[in-house]
Amino acid sequence: MFSSALRYALMVPVLCVSAIVHAGNLQKALADTQAAETAIVTAGQDESRARTDLNAAAAAKAAASKDSAAAALATQRAYAARAAAAKDSKQAQADREAAAAAQAAANADTERARADDAYARADANAAAAAQKVATADQAAARARAAAKTGVNPAALANLLAAENDLSRAIAAASKAANDVRAAANEKAQATSDISAAETTLNNPGGSVAALNAAAAEIDKAEMALIKAASDESSAAAEKAAASRDEAAASGRLAAAYRAIAAAEKDPAAARADNEAAAAASQLAAANEARATAAASAAEAASHAAAAAEKTSAADRAAAHAAAAAAGGKNRAVNADLVAAARDRSAAAVAHQKAATLEATAASLRAAASAARARALGDLKVAAAEF
Repeated sequence: MFSSALRYALMVPVLCVSAIVHAGNLQKALADTQAAETAIVTAGQDESRARTDLNAAAAAKAAASKDSAAAALATQRAYAARAAAAKDSKQAQADREAAAAAQAAANADTERARADDAYARADANAAAAAQKVATADQAAARARAAAKTGVNPAALANLLAAENDLSRAIAAASKAANDVRAAANEKAQATSDISAAETTLNNPGGSVAALNAAAAEIDKAEMALIKAASDESSAAAEKAAASRDEAAASGRLAAAYRAIAAAEKDPAAARADNEAAAAASQLAAANEARATAAASAAEAASHAAAAAEKTSAADRAAAHAAAAAAGGKNRAVNADLVAAARDRSAAAVAHQKAATLEATAASLRAAASAARARALGDLKVAAAEF
């Protein structure tokens, strides 16, 4: 009996120490959980702001595409008018071919403007759905933190995997946006150079030397324009692929949210998780529509790039024909062609600004998405501590 009493007396301090250690571990787990949930909320807010800017960029890009189509149509009319007024047969023929190419470019630009406008609308819907997810996600994070029950590790692992997939897709979209910005910069510079050269070519008092130099400048700028259009088309295809991957990841994210809600022990936290799952499902559907619109925009960009290549050849031929006609004093000029080139340059600058806004916002969104993924990883570690 003495032996049993002694053993019990010796065990009491051990049990007390064990209880203290357990309580300390629990407090650490709760603190780590709350820190991770706070980081999730912050990342969601940052991503929401970035999505707003991305949508503004998409709308600005659609408007720039419409301006580009209008400029191409004005170019077609100006070439046709100059062809009708030309006394030099070679210049007249070159201008007629340039007018036909400009019409094809206008058709392609119109198609692209429609596709960009459709994408802007789809992106606005996705941004609105993302805002609802951010709000619901923040509420769920707060509810889970208040419940102090921890998140089911297996369900959280699925959510983290889906979030990592989403983060990679968003990072790919950010890279594509940077590629679009680079192409837009090239395009803006090339159209500016073309505008200056067209001013010289349509100056009635231009010297032969100045006209030949302007034609050479158009050669150089048009080749740069072809490259920019091709790069832009490639970047649009990258963006479409990233949008498709994002849509797929957001669908997996919604399923993971539902699993977290099903495993949640606290009723209030479970309700909040279910609301987040419902919002995530709506976002997945909106992202699917956005991905479809992105694919259409990429196809339109490809058509515009093909049209740009044909237009470039015709524009270069017209420039050289105009310069050659100066020797016989039969060169025709057209002020509307100068104005159309200025409009084309202005549309390219507007597109450049939109691309810069998109690239900046896409980078911020990628950073926010990566931060959220890290926070979910921290939450997974904290969940294992309960």
